[in-house]
Order: sequence, then structure tokens, then C-alpha cells
Amino acid sequence: MSKIKNWMYLLKNDPVPVLLKKAPLPVRYGTALRFTPGDAELLDTLRRDFYKYKPREHLLKSQLPDGLWELEKKYKIEERNRAMSFLHQLKNMTELLDYGCTKEMPSIQRGIIALLKTQKPDGKFPLLLHHHGYALWLLAQYDLIGNPFVEKGYRWLAKRQRPDGGWLSPSMVPDGVSLKNTKSGIWTTLFAFQAFSVHSRLRHSDVCQKAAGFVLDNYLERSHTTLFPEADSWSFLHTDYSDNGLFRGGTLRFIEALAPFADLHDHPNFRKAVNWMLDQQLSTGLFPAVVGKSREGDFAVTLRFVTALKEMDKATV
Repeated sequence: MSKIKNWMYLLKNDPVPVLLKKAPLPVRYGTALRFTPGDAELLDTLRRDFYKYKPREHLLKSQLPDGLWELEKKYKIEERNRAMSFLHQLKNMTELLDYGCTKEMPSIQRGIIALLKTQKPDGKFPLLLHHHGYALWLLAQYDLIGNPFVEKGYRWLAKRQRPDGGWLSPSMVPDGVSLKNTKSGIWTTLFAFQAFSVHSRLRHSDVCQKAAGFVLDNYLERSHTTLFPEADSWSFLHTDYSDNGLFRGGTLRFIEALAPFADLHDHPNFRKAVNWMLDQQLSTGLFPAVVGKSREGDFAVTLRFVTALKEMDKATV
């Protein structure tokens, strides 16, 4: 196959005008930021609109002085409380990222510090490996690459890569299955790999390259762990701020993770994933939230896909 010079040209129709005109405020802002960065007037207007955007306003006002948010449910075991507080922090900080918040804001600084305080001395974040990988990816989005606590988190994760290039959380393997003889988890590995893919230095490491190989080789494979074992998991493109929804994304997340690596774009499974996504574009120009189930387009999914295409266009070997 010949190398593609401009992935955006493969779209049946350009959804950017629709996103700028009809999408909810967070998606309109994200679209303007990525696709019309020179339109200062539009960006200023959207930023002003965010100041009175109720979901953002509520989330910022409900933050506690220590940077955390109060849990709706309290658990008897304190370690469980800490773990659920960490997950709650991931969800809220992701939502604020989508609402145009940056680390220059005092509220975000408090939120980042609170998130980093959940780390153990060896660099491990609470819960499972996909939570750890997601936390690193999120901190990278807030421009925290190079922070010593973040780097410690990356080192901890790198040490737990398995010989097949992937990662596996032991508690997610069904009873009776030998850990030693089972392959790594596809979704767990995808989150670990995505964390490395956004690290300016570690994206070139052997750890990242081995992880990319595992992810590519296991595209469309059904998960043998308890993390998204459903046959149609690859079709769930939409993400949200729920416990499970935060980790969805299916084929779209697969493409997003691999987008920065130009030398991998010719891999048959990557081409298959991109072509499949392109085929899902609706007459409105949008892409569905869940392929095979959603009849309407999803603005956020559409923005994520065209952003990935743009990332692929600027990727270098």
C-alpha cells in the first residue's frame, strides 16, 4: 500500500463545520482549538462561554480545599475509600480537561496535587493497571511529563511489562486460569501503551515499541479478562465520566494510541481499523457512539476521530 499523505482527505465529508456549529460547548471549543487555532475571536468567545457553563461551574465549586471531591458513598474500609476517591478524581479531572481547564488554574493545580498524593512511594497509583496507565495519560494531558512523581509512575509501569509486550492485572483473570501461561490483557495493555505513546521521550523506548506490537497483533481479539469481555467491545467508541465509561473507546482508542507512530500506520490491522472507522461516517458527517446500536452521530466521538487523523498527518517516524 502506498503511504497516505493526508488522512483527513479520506473522510466522505468534513465534519469540522458541523462540530463548530452544532456541537455542545466542550466539543466546539476542542474543535476550534485543534482546527481553527488562528481564529482568536472565536476562541475568546468560547472561553468566555465556559465561564458561565453550568457543568464546569458546578464541578469547580464542589471541589474541596484539598483538591479532592466528596464521595457520594463512604466505605467501611479506608483503603477502599482511598481507591474510590482516586477513581472519582480521575473522572472529574478528565471532565475538567474536556471543559478547557489547564494546569495554570489554581483549582486544577490542587486537583493534580491531590491525584499525585494517591501514589505510593514506589510510584504505584491505586486500583488496577489500566487505572494506573490512565492516570499517567491524564497527567500527560495536563502537561506534567517530566514531573518526578509522574516519571516514577512510568518507571513503575515499565517494570511490570510482561515478555509478550503487554500488561495483565492478576485480579482480572478468571479463576482457574494460570497467570504464567496466559497472555496479557488487550485493554489493560492499550491503556498502558497509550500512556507511553504521549510521553515525548518514552514513546521511543523498547517498552513502548513492544507494547505497540502487542496492541497491533491483538486488534479485534476478544478480551479474556474481566475488562470488557463482550464480543462487541471494539464497537464502543463513546467515552463518558462513569466508572467503566472512562475506559471505553474501542477501535477509536486503538487508533488514537497508535496515531503518533507514522511507521506503524502501514500495519494491516491499523489500516483495517481506520478504514472501518471511515466506513461508519453518517450522512450528517458525524460518527456513532456505538457502532451497530447508535443511529445518531456523536459529537465527541467525531472530534476524537478527526483529531486522531490530524495527529496521523503530522506524525513522523
